Amino acid sequence: MGDVFVEHIIKRKTDLKTVLYRILAIFLTVIVFLFGSLYLGMLGLTITVLIGYLAYLVFVYTSVEFEYSLVNGTLTIEKILGQRKRKFVDEFDLKNAEIIAPTFSEEIQKREITRLLDYSSGYKSDGLYSVILTDQEGSTQVLFEPTEKMIDAMYHVRPNIVKKNV
Repeated sequence: MGDVFVEHIIKRKTDLKTVLYRILAIFLTVIVFLFGSLYLGMLGLTITVLIGYLAYLVFVYTSVEFEYSLVNGTLTIEKILGQRKRKFVDEFDLKNAEIIAPTFSEEIQKREITRLLDYSSGYKSDGLYSVILTDQEGSTQVLFEPTEKMIDAMYHVRPNIVKKNV
């Protein structure tokens, strides 16, 4: 049997909390600029530049992408912040999975889930899949959005548990 390697990157939807952080960062920068330069002169402009840099960092680190890597039956998920910083999030061995199916399918909807891990874009779509894993803590549902190539690779690894979107 040959090695299986597939990867895919998906951008996370910008939610309301993220938008509020960004608006607050811009508002704070403008307020510090107006009052700082008026009352503190050059020191106010220096503080404004520092606050502006912090606002930039808010924008960069609230831009989130997830990278899915499937290597020989192990699904690895990493978070990419601002298209710069990569952080390991989780790893799942598909040998321990009970089922891999579209999230809105009957096989997934009828299951009792104790923990939900959402590594999807945040949009409800037909491409949204779930992996159900069971361990000592109970049943875990992992939401993700694989490509057709990744689903085929998972089917190659565990054909009896992968249910393709029809």
